[in-house]
Amino acid sequence: MNVSLRERHRAQTSREIHEAAWELTQRHGYGATTVEAIAERAGVSRRTFFNYFACKEDAVLGLKPVHMPQSEVERYEDPSSGDEFSRTVRLFLAVLRHSAGFSATGKERQELLAANPDLSRKIGLHITAAESLVAATVAEHSSGSTNNRSSERSQAYVLMAGSVLKYVYRNNEDLTSNSDPEVVDRAVEQALSVFRSAFKEIS
Repeated sequence: MNVSLRERHRAQTSREIHEAAWELTQRHGYGATTVEAIAERAGVSRRTFFNYFACKEDAVLGLKPVHMPQSEVERYEDPSSGDEFSRTVRLFLAVLRHSAGFSATGKERQELLAANPDLSRKIGLHITAAESLVAATVAEHSSGSTNNRSSERSQAYVLMAGSVLKYVYRNNEDLTSNSDPEVVDRAVEQALSVFRSAFKEIS
C-alpha cells in the first residue's frame, strides 16, 4: 500500500510530538509536563498539537482516535489469511497498532502507568473502545449467518483475542507500537500456538 507524502508527514509530526511528550515526562514527571512545553519541544504550535492529540495524556501515550482501516477489514474477510480466531486476533492487533504509537518498552510503560493511575485508566478506555470496534466489525461480518452459535463464537473470539494480545505484550516487553511488523507477527503466532494448546487441554 502506497503512503502519500502528506500521510508520511502527518505520521512523522505525530511521532515527534509523542516523543517530545514522553521525553519531558521522563525528565520532569508527568504532572509537571504541559501541552505548551510539549509543543515547544516538538517545534509545533499549540494549535498544531491539538490537531494531532486531544490532550496531554494522549500525547504521552501516543494515542490516536480508534478506527478500523478498510485494508484490515478486507484481510479479516479473506479466509485464506487464516482461521477465524487468528484473523480476529490480527484484526484487534491492527486496530491497536493503528491507533497507538507508544514507543516505550513494556517495562517503561508499566513504570509510567504504575506512577500515574489516570494514564492507566486512559489506556483501559482506549483498549475497550478498540475491542468494541472489533466486536462490531466481527458482528457485521457474521450478520448474514442464521446460526446463533456462530455469532456467540465470534463474540468469544473477540474476548479471547484481547487475552492473546495481553499475553503477547506481557511476554515480549521489547515490543512497541513501532516494532517491526514481522517481529510482532512471530510473537502473535507463538501466542496463538500457546492458546490453542491450552484450548485442546480443556476441551
